Order: sequence, then structure tokens, then C-alpha cells
Amino acid sequence: MNYLYLSAFVVSLIISFAFTPLAGFLAKKFNVMDHPDERKIHSKAMPRWGGIAIYLGFVLGVCSLFFFPRFGKLLAFKHKIIINNDLVGILSIENQFIGILLGGTILFILGLLDDKKSIPAVPKFLIQIIAALAVINYGVNISGLNLPFLTNYINFPLLFSQIITTFWLIGFMNTINLIDGLDGLAAGVVAIAATTFLVVAILQSDTKIILFSKQLKLAAILCAALAGACIGFLFHNFHPAKIFMGDSGSQFLGFILGAITVIGTLKTTAVVALFIPIIVVAFPVLDVAFSILRRFSNKKPIMEADKGHFHHRLLGKGWNQREIVFLIYIITFVLSLSAILLTIFNGRMV
Repeated sequence: MNYLYLSAFVVSLIISFAFTPLAGFLAKKFNVMDHPDERKIHSKAMPRWGGIAIYLGFVLGVCSLFFFPRFGKLLAFKHKIIINNDLVGILSIENQFIGILLGGTILFILGLLDDKKSIPAVPKFLIQIIAALAVINYGVNISGLNLPFLTNYINFPLLFSQIITTFWLIGFMNTINLIDGLDGLAAGVVAIAATTFLVVAILQSDTKIILFSKQLKLAAILCAALAGACIGFLFHNFHPAKIFMGDSGSQFLGFILGAITVIGTLKTTAVVALFIPIIVVAFPVLDVAFSILRRFSNKKPIMEADKGHFHHRLLGKGWNQREIVFLIYIITFVLSLSAILLTIFNGRMV
């Protein structure tokens, strides 16, 4: 499978890198520009449709694997879901793949429209729920956990599974969206997270549970493509940025990252798997959580942007953008390394 991961990464990187200037041209042509104001850091209007290049890089990167028979064989895998000796459904890897692309496309289109003309918070949130429910309908859901002190996999009731998966995906979407405040920050953090999940998925893909093994391999492929798309875009987005990813990029990245954890790291063999994705994105999650509490206490809309994030505070203390971004990269990398070590340690214990 290693050549599939490498191919997905390289193709996604090349396409994302090559299409980013075109995305900037389209943004300028259709006047999709991010204009400076008192709460923003940049001093000139910037094109904000960089998500087009990220989306194309990811989608074309994974779809290029159809040239490899082994990818088709992976997608063809189906598993009968039997609970209490009753057949309750058939889980298809191909359906999960289609569902993730469908949900990601919905969020990408939402982001394009939001970048052009700001969409109110409530309709935006409802569309995020629709995207989450769409991918759940294709079999991407947190169906249960394998607790270390029990021998059997614990299946969640259907409604609870749908609710927790929806909140999980929406949490990832908005976390990446809200941290996209400095040149190269969101793309770099997602690239590190995707690479970490790739390593975790590969380490766990030899599990004896065939269904989980197949899902982990699909997750690893998606991780490789996501990392490639982010790095290709970073060549144009790192400070001083020539283009912003906009909501079309940040919401898409958050959704794909969340979906990857659902079919990937959460399928590992113990409840500790639940903490792996949380550890990797712990810093942006905490930053967003404190921002929400701050806005709530100040009686401001939760989704309203402000200049109270961690990186804004460092800017106020004299740090420059590159220094702050590298600091957050390092923090994310250290957290990611701890997640990988946790995976290795947990693998030796089971």
C-alpha cells in the first residue's frame, strides 16, 4: 500500500501547487477578496479562493489512484454488520469514500459562497449539519468503542452514534476555520495533523479486524492526499502570503480531517484511540474553546471574529507572523509525536 500513499501525496501536492495561482486569478476576477479592517492583520486586499486549489489537489490526488488495481480492490471491500445475530446492514469502503467526497464537496461549495458573500451563522451551521448527515448516511460514523476492560466492541445506539458523529465533524470544521488567522497557520497545522494520522493509521492497519484494517488503509490514503494538498498550497500561503484559503479551504480541511479520524484513528483497538486525534489538535481546540468562552462572557456572537486568539496576543507582544506560526507548528508537532508514541505503546499493550 505504500506506493498508494506516496502517489496520493505527490499528485495532490503538485496539483495544489499548480492550481493555486489560478485560484488567485479567479478570486480577483470575481472580486472574492479579503479586505483589511481593524480586526485583520493583513494590510492589503488578498484573494481568498485558495480552497479551490486545496480541494482540487485532494480530490484529483485520491481519484488518480483509480489507475492502481489495488485501490479498486480496497474500495470493493464490503462487510456485513450483524448485531444479536441479525443483519442490520452492509458497510462498504467505496460508499465511505464517496460519502467523504460528497460531504467535503458540500462544505467546499458552502465555503465558496461564503467567501464571495458572507452567509449568516444559522444557515451556515445547518448546511454543516447536512454535510455531516450526508457522510453518516454513507457509513462514516462513530459506531462504538473497544473498551480495554471489556472483550467485546461496544456498539452505540443509532441515534447516539449520529449525534456524536455530527458534533465531532462540526467541531473539526469550525476549529480549523477559526484558527485560520495567520499566513500558513491552518494549512501547516492540518498538514502536520494529517501526517500524524497517516503514521497512526499505518501503525494500526495490521489489526486482526479486517473491516478496521480496510478503513485504516483508506484513512491513510486520504491523509496522504490531504497532507500533499496542504503543503502544495503552503508554498503560496506562507508569510508573506499571496493568497488565503478562505472558508472554502478551512471548512473543507476541517471536515476531511474529522472524517479521517472517524474511519481511521477511532477504529484502533482501545478507548485510548479516542484521545489520539484530540491530542494532535489540542492546541487549536483549546484556543478556539477559550475564544468561545471569551465571546460568550463578553456577550458577543460566538462565531464573530475577534483579535483575542493566542496568535493575536503574541502579535501584540511584538512577535512576527513567521515566529508565531513556527511556534504553533512546533507545539502541534510535539503533541503529534506524543500521539504516535501513545499509539506505539498502546499497540504493545494489546
